[in-house]
Amino acid sequence: MTGAPRQADERALAIVNPVAGNGAGERIASRIAAEFRDQGMRVDVIQTPAPDEAARLAREGAADGYRVIIAAGGDGTANEIANGIAGSGAALALYPIGSGNDFARALGYPRRRRDVPRFVRDARRRTIDVGEVNGRVFVNSAGVGIDGHVAQRIAATSRVVGKTFGYLAGSLVGIATYRPQPMRVLVDGELHSGRFLTVVAANGTHFGSGMHVAPDASLDDGHLDVLLAGDLSRWSSVVALAKLYRGTHVDGKKIVMKRARVVEIELERPLRAQLDGETTTSQRFSIRIRPGALEVLTK
Repeated sequence: MTGAPRQADERALAIVNPVAGNGAGERIASRIAAEFRDQGMRVDVIQTPAPDEAARLAREGAADGYRVIIAAGGDGTANEIANGIAGSGAALALYPIGSGNDFARALGYPRRRRDVPRFVRDARRRTIDVGEVNGRVFVNSAGVGIDGHVAQRIAATSRVVGKTFGYLAGSLVGIATYRPQPMRVLVDGELHSGRFLTVVAANGTHFGSGMHVAPDASLDDGHLDVLLAGDLSRWSSVVALAKLYRGTHVDGKKIVMKRARVVEIELERPLRAQLDGETTTSQRFSIRIRPGALEVLTK
């Protein structure tokens, strides 16, 4: 659902992650209000005081009457804010300064930061789906297996070599140090069992700073695109990684794609998973779609 742009008339709150973008959040916090004011928008600004606080701030902001909540950070910041405002009627906008910014890509946000305030001013509201893993919302993708393993390593790598190569380097290190794990996976009740390198539930088309994980995914179709990558060797994993950037990785044999509303994953031991780049650990993951649960500002 899309509506006319009304951001200039609505109260907006920017929640800034000060450590996002290798500290760019700290630097832009003092000037972001002026950037939006130049576009005719009144935006109040607050910095997250600690990790996992953005959801609380967003929830309180929506309750206080802010109709637009701007996530100034990366996909992780957008994830936290979505957890705070899903179902509230407040719209999520983005000021992308993170390492991946794949959700911003899905919503058509400009790459140049200086173009973002004008984009937000002219953006339209759109109602999209969100995913949910064990009760926690994700907006773009969630992955169980090598994804969580790699996500632990990406932050440090990206600080040294940059965001895009950081994801690539982190993935290569993950392939070298991680082996496919036994999983029991139910995809809308259809059983898939064996060893899996990863199982990814995608709401958006990209993850990992440009990896084209789910070329046919849609943010508002009421389904998740589910990637099942089986017992790949290290070399096959490297080949699949190269193809992932082109979206040609699905072979219908070791790597298959399904569409589903519910995915249940049972493991022999607890493993890490990533939700929009943020990690969590469990031995069982219940993943489902929440259709039309979030309003966003998009082109």
